Amino acid sequence: MKKMKLRRVLPFVLVTLLMVFIIAACESAPSQSDAGTTKESAGTSSNPPENMDPNGKYSKPVTLSRGVQTAAATKLLDGETLDDNRWSRLIKDKLNIDLKVSFSADSSTDAYKNKLNAIIASGDLPDTFQTQDANVFLQLAKNGQLADLTDVYNKYASDSVKAYQTRFADSFKGATIDGKLYAIPRMNDNFHEAPFLWIREDWLKNTNSQPPKTIEEMVALAKKFATGDPDGNGINGDTYGLALNKDLIRQNHGSILGLVSAFAVPGRDESMFYRDENGKMTFAWTQPNMKAALSQLADMYKEGLIDKEFTSKDESALVEDITSGKIGMAYGSNWGTWYPYNNVYKKDGVIVHPYPIPTKDGYDYKIGIESNAVGQMTMVSAKAKNPEAVIKILNLYDQTVNYSTKEDYLKYWSNEQYRLSPIYIDQPGEVYAADLLKAFDKGSSDGLAPAAKPLYDYIIGFEDGSLAKDDNAFGTWGQMSKSGSLPWVLNKYIPDNAIVQSILGIERPEVWLTNVSSLDTLTITTFTNIITGAKPVDYFDTFVKQWLKAGGQQTLDELDKMYPAK
Repeated sequence: MKKMKLRRVLPFVLVTLLMVFIIAACESAPSQSDAGTTKESAGTSSNPPENMDPNGKYSKPVTLSRGVQTAAATKLLDGETLDDNRWSRLIKDKLNIDLKVSFSADSSTDAYKNKLNAIIASGDLPDTFQTQDANVFLQLAKNGQLADLTDVYNKYASDSVKAYQTRFADSFKGATIDGKLYAIPRMNDNFHEAPFLWIREDWLKNTNSQPPKTIEEMVALAKKFATGDPDGNGINGDTYGLALNKDLIRQNHGSILGLVSAFAVPGRDESMFYRDENGKMTFAWTQPNMKAALSQLADMYKEGLIDKEFTSKDESALVEDITSGKIGMAYGSNWGTWYPYNNVYKKDGVIVHPYPIPTKDGYDYKIGIESNAVGQMTMVSAKAKNPEAVIKILNLYDQTVNYSTKEDYLKYWSNEQYRLSPIYIDQPGEVYAADLLKAFDKGSSDGLAPAAKPLYDYIIGFEDGSLAKDDNAFGTWGQMSKSGSLPWVLNKYIPDNAIVQSILGIERPEVWLTNVSSLDTLTITTFTNIITGAKPVDYFDTFVKQWLKAGGQQTLDELDKMYPAK
């Protein structure tokens, strides 16, 4: 992904990233309407018996209330519910823990964030819940609303779970404040945020085109898709070339992250602060190169290559357009064959394939990712009676998914079922990604760890047709086969030294916490106005001045001191 020389490019970290590539869309959970409030709330903390087996069963039932993130990516199978499912039954059977859903909301929109904020304001937190918002985590920890998990983790975590603390040191650092562990981090690596250009294979074929390698080729392809008849329905111009959604800078399909990366801007939501090649603290969205990127998008919009109604469409609405065959390509993260392009495959039997982002002559492409110290956190309320219960569930999860039988792996992990567990960490595919590529080269799964063999079988089965209609096979193939997104990461992005990691860890300037929402709105509004032609491209200079004046400059100054150059 780029030939840049930024100090934050993480040359030594990227080696470990080979082993931790994510297999599913991020940070969301099964679809379902909000659950009600649980019958009981956690009382004051109490210490568990001194001789309790870390993997053993409670002698008396223990109730653990939880908040649940729901989203379209995960399925409830066989009549299961958020309260009664394979994970809740396993946890009851093995640990004598009764799980109770305190609240649930869709995490693919702002619904979960808003619901959690309301719960926090009420002071009635469930025993355990999750957030990806480092600001929320920091607020709760500083307000004394979270349990200190340091001792229970050290006492109850299994040896294999304890090993994660070394392997994912940055993640644990992000969950630690003043030497105290206040959450269990997701323990993945944020390298999975790298964008790709996803293109419908049938439209490529119908237009006699090749995957674009440059921005110019991408624009030319978008023009074919938007003005010709790529879907073969006999009507020219009823389709669009490139997808955009109204959030623009979010990490989802239809964002501008992949396009701006080609112009040497490592874009990533509102948190992409880093040191440039001169060691200066900077912010991605205020970089001068953004003018060229926005100008490119404005030209595409003016030519009709982008849907004129993108300003009113969130990701869900965009996915409807993608599924219905209105759009030919979109920038997005590596998990596209899990969602949303699994919908296209089911409906039309068409593969939407990931390709490395097209580059722009004269620029070393740069791809922004979040700090590994930031990610999904599983927290425990300071009022929870049995905080160690979460660690015991973590042990059970780790054993069941990573070290059990193939049958257990398929039952408790596949079809996104791992998201039904109150706490889930490392995904098997992330651990075994590099090993899988070696296995493909030798044509055998011999020597693979037990949890990696189903992944190998999925990919081989999809390619030979025996699992052509299997959702897990399609999702895994799109990410981890030799023609999936993973090889592009291993064989191009990493060798090109393209990754720029945000410097923003768990410590955040107060001025940024206060102003981040308004700065975020300012950014999206300005970019939308420039793309649609409501403002000229040169208005970007006015935006930069506004951003700096509205707390941006003070944020940069404080971050410079908070995260000194090494």
